This record gives sequence, C-alpha cells and structure tokens, in this order.
Amino acid sequence: MSHNAFLSSIAAFKSLPPREIDRLSTQCELVRFVQGAQIIRRGDPGDAMFIIRKGEVRVPVIDAQGREKFVARLGAGEFFGEMALLTGEPRTADVFAESAVECLVIRRQPLQAFLGQHPRVAGFLTEILGKRLLEGAGVQQVGKYKLVGELGRGGMAIVFEGLHPTLNTAVAIKMLSHELVYDEDFATRFKNEAKIIGALKHENIVSVIDSEEAYATFFIIMEKVSGTVLSRLIDTRGVLPFDETRSILRQLASALDCAHTHGIVHRDVKPANVIVESGGRVKLMDFGIAKTRAEAQKDDEDIVGTAEYMSPEQALGRKMDGRSDLYSLGIMAYEMLTGKLPFDSHDPYEILRMHVRDAVPSPRATNARVPDDLEQLVRKVTAKRPEDRFQTGREIVEFLGASEQKAGLDLTRAKGHVMTLIYDGPQDDAVRDFLRRSLAEAKKIPGLRVGISDMGKIH
Repeated sequence: MSHNAFLSSIAAFKSLPPREIDRLSTQCELVRFVQGAQIIRRGDPGDAMFIIRKGEVRVPVIDAQGREKFVARLGAGEFFGEMALLTGEPRTADVFAESAVECLVIRRQPLQAFLGQHPRVAGFLTEILGKRLLEGAGVQQVGKYKLVGELGRGGMAIVFEGLHPTLNTAVAIKMLSHELVYDEDFATRFKNEAKIIGALKHENIVSVIDSEEAYATFFIIMEKVSGTVLSRLIDTRGVLPFDETRSILRQLASALDCAHTHGIVHRDVKPANVIVESGGRVKLMDFGIAKTRAEAQKDDEDIVGTAEYMSPEQALGRKMDGRSDLYSLGIMAYEMLTGKLPFDSHDPYEILRMHVRDAVPSPRATNARVPDDLEQLVRKVTAKRPEDRFQTGREIVEFLGASEQKAGLDLTRAKGHVMTLIYDGPQDDAVRDFLRRSLAEAKKIPGLRVGISDMGKIH
C-alpha cells in the first residue's frame, strides 16, 4: 500500500483533501525496527512523529514516583510521538518494538518549512491535538487552564470547555486550527480577536479573560455562556414573538454601538454568532474577522463574512463602517419575524448579487402580523445606501424603546395565569421572599406584565 493510501485510511488524516494527503506523504520516511529495539527514549529531544504500518509497540506508563503504572500497546494505524511536532519538547515516555515494526516517520524540522508552503496540510495536527487534549494523557491542559470537554468546532477553530485555575468557574477556550496558523493573515486576525473583545466591556458581548500560545497554535480564553444559539431558536421555533424579537434586537444594537464606539466593525453579525441565555439576555460573540474602523475604510479584495447577512458594500468588497453591521442586524430581524431569509440561493455569489441589487422584501409579505415598528425598522436598516439607514446602534435602541412604549400591551393577544398562595401567618416572611424571587425571574421575560394582590398586604 502506498504512503498516501495508508494515510487516507487513518481517522486523524481523513479530514485532509486527497491533494493534501499526497503532499503530506512526501514528508514520510519508512523506517523499520527489529523486535525489542528502543524506538524512543524518555528525555530525548522531540524531533519526529511515528505512524505504525506493521507490528506493535510497547509504551510503559510511569507515575510521578518513577513506578510503572501500566503498559500501553499500539498497533497498525496508530501513532506515537506526535506532540513532538507541536512542541519539540523532550520525550515523556519510552517506546519499544514489541515485534518487528514498520513506521512512517514525519520529522519536525523539514515539516515546519513544508507547512509554510502548504498550510492546509497542517489540519491533521489540529485533529491529533484535539483528540489528545480531550483524552488527557498528560496534555489535558492549555497554559493554566484545565480542559473538560469540547463545546463545538468550525472551519477556523475548535472550542473547548475549561476551568479557571483560581476562580474554579467554567470558561470557553477557542483554539485556532493549525492550517490557519501558517496563514499570516488569519493568525494575526485570531490573535487580534483577543485584544479586540478584551477592549469591549459590555453586558451583551462575550468577554475575553486571557490568551495563550501553546502546541504550535493560539488559544483565546473567554467567559462560557450558557444558552441557546439564536440560529437554533429560529430553526426550531420559526417566527419569534415580537416582544422577544425587540428585546434581542435592542440588546444586539447596544452591543454593536459599544463596538462601533470603540472603532470596531464586527463584519459577521448573524444568528449563529448570538447566544440567548435562559433569562433572555443576549451575548454577541465571534469577532474573528472584525476590523478596526481604519482597516474597514479600505477596499478589500477578499470578501470575508457570511453571504446571507452581508451588506451591499461588504458584498462588493468596498470600505465599510458600523452601518454595515446594522444592515446585517436588519437581515436578522427579517429572519426572526418571518422564519426565513430574505435572499437565499445555493449559489453564495447570487445571494451577494441580490444584496447589492434587490430591495429586502417586506416581512409583512410573509407574516401579515408583523407590527408597524418592526416593519419600519427592517425597511430603514436594510436600505442599500448606508446614509439612508439608522446611523448608530443607539438610534435603533431608542427607536425600539419609543415604539414599545407606544405599543403597550396588545390585549387582543394577551394571556394570563393566576397563582393563589394560602398559608399560615408565621410563613409570611418565607412567602414574601418567594414572591420577591419570582418577580425577579419574571422581569427577565420580555413583554411580561406582573400584578400582585394586596389582600394579604404583600408588596
């Protein structure tokens, strides 16, 4: 079996396109070891990774006192010594040939130069590291943060759940894919994300706690937010209640106003980058492709973002400012009001053309119950010319606040529930405490009105 055919059969390499596997196979050297040979010696420099083609190896696992805890055995298709490619640190274990062994060996030094020319090949390092970090085996740690599990992954990064070492609270740890580490633009952008979000202190923006550089890549440590991604809410519920839509839009507009005031254009405002907590609070995240206002004021040959939510100026690669993010927010508003996107196609370039040339349809054409204020908001914020839109997120916050006060409660759609508490007099304090806590939770629900009877002198 050829080197590339063998690599293709191993799970850690299956994510690589065939061309990249062919390229990686050129870096593999076939080495044979006789039975009983020591392949790796603990303490030696880490300079290569070994992939077993034939035979079996034995790895004695030693505890902190130098005693043998158990012996691991690896066979064909498995690999060892891989952390050497990521860290170059001394070996932490001995490895012996249990039988006659054939290995493909990938040397660290030539591989580093090779990946500079072919960065996509480095994707296998991310797969290997992600597996090792989750399994433990002495590397279940990023800097001072202990890893607990995986939260999600995409084309650019894997996000893990971790523990803060002193606060003992959960954090989210975002790891940049290795194939992007060798792309200077992406690597710089990722490192800048920590600085960008770190400067944005706002209750509706996910906060950055720290950053780390380890295992030949970069990590951003952020607060872990518990809730539901807005895109999933829309997928499962379709049209969102109007009061909830107003609340989400108001919070996101406030978050964007903070970012724009600090000279940051997000460039990827979409439901997949929004978390809705159980109490209704919204968090904007993923500033991975954000730009400073000065950077965004230059024409861009590379169109980066999500086609379905791009403003006309972003779709054309022209200079932009915060009003581009507000256009994207308007597309999100349309989606929450109708359960679908205004422009959709299998061809992303056709979607971009629609953003440039076609007016966003009225949400009322799909959902006749859309109220006036939300209809007006979508129409104004998705204007083709930035000067015809709302100019700041604060304007949107004020517009929604004013319209909500005018609208009041729609009694034609209102529903109510009554709860009666009957208790002995000595339980008065406990009941008061229960009502205070219940009121605090009720206030978190957008549009909810609460009334309490004064019969028992409870306020």
